[in-house]
Amino acid sequence: MKLQHGAATLVLGVQYGDEGKGKLVDVLAEQADLVCRVQGGNNAGHTIWVNGEKIVTQLLPSGILRENCEIGIGAGVVVDPFVLRDELKKVKSQGYDITPERLHVDYRASVILPYHKNLDLKRELERSKNTAKIGTTGRGIGPTYASRAYREGPRIAEISSPENFHAWLNANPHLKEGLETKVLDEFLETAEALRPYMKDLAMIANNRLAQGARVLLEGAQGAMLDVSFGTYPFVTSSNLVAGSCAGGLGIPPWKISNILGVIKAYSTRVGNGPYPAELFGDFADELRKRGNEFGTNTGRPRSVGWLDLVALRYLSRINGLTGLAIMKADVLSGIEHIGIITAYRDKRTQKEMVGYPMTQSAWENVEPVVEYVDGWECVANGLLLNKQYQAFIKKIEKYVDVPSVYISTGAERSEGLWV
Repeated sequence: MKLQHGAATLVLGVQYGDEGKGKLVDVLAEQADLVCRVQGGNNAGHTIWVNGEKIVTQLLPSGILRENCEIGIGAGVVVDPFVLRDELKKVKSQGYDITPERLHVDYRASVILPYHKNLDLKRELERSKNTAKIGTTGRGIGPTYASRAYREGPRIAEISSPENFHAWLNANPHLKEGLETKVLDEFLETAEALRPYMKDLAMIANNRLAQGARVLLEGAQGAMLDVSFGTYPFVTSSNLVAGSCAGGLGIPPWKISNILGVIKAYSTRVGNGPYPAELFGDFADELRKRGNEFGTNTGRPRSVGWLDLVALRYLSRINGLTGLAIMKADVLSGIEHIGIITAYRDKRTQKEMVGYPMTQSAWENVEPVVEYVDGWECVANGLLLNKQYQAFIKKIEKYVDVPSVYISTGAERSEGLWV
């Protein structure tokens, strides 16, 4: 696949996150001029393998490993300055050069404060006493987005000046929680170190597009966790679907020419909430080990299950996908029969559900209808895909009505085929 000059390509997850977006962005970034994160925060982690070396990013886009391109963190992202500082140090120590000329952090990105992290943990503790926990990472992402909605939380532009930041805190004194003198001094010192990276990324992106640049947008997490279209209330706190991603950077939606949906050949979920696909027992444990399904940032074991075509078809329409990237099918190699969810049945009536679940009660009563297909011994022999795996792909394409454009055959950036 070739990126178009003067246009943007969007890569987003269509499951519950952890689909392998980082690898695909890294592969496509070889052609890109600008790669940008557009929403979420350091609750999302992307893993890339290059020549046996593991590189993990939280806030920085996966394009950091391609020194031919600039990288950006958009206005739709919430930024923990300490996390960004430490991530820059770590990536630089691994030999990747990230200068202020190359990295652009939008002035309008909201800032995560100790107050937001404390509030996140307190609210989750309260939920655990009364209702089911959401399963938040406790990193202050949701409260920071709430502060943005309340128009009380500072943005990167405010913390770049000590005078402005102090004035902001004095106007919103509750935000001072956790900012004791030592922490505040470190916070201001970190802000000063990050100041050269702070810019008007929206205008930089629009200017690059006008000059014919190839821009790549990197979505975080997955559409099943979108705050509006996911399994509410067990969702993240930002909009992850395609229609919101252009706004997270600050470019017109019509500048996005391709929307690539990334899926695993099976599915995983971290945290609480509806998960009709979930498997249990020894087989689930084996699948989790095979796929190394543990949170990139948190280390939490992920729940594992079969590929859910019902949700995938629904979200492919919501996102307007132009192509699918299918990842981690190699994890399923050697399994005799592979499950695919092709319908939802209502536990209460034992009838097939009409439409898509819209309430928490509806999700709790979903019983998956699973169809089994023949498994494969290996994904591909050189450039030739295994016949059973080809049949699996065609079944997905027919059900979802979206063509596959990329097939991952392993963890390394070199292990993949463009269709």
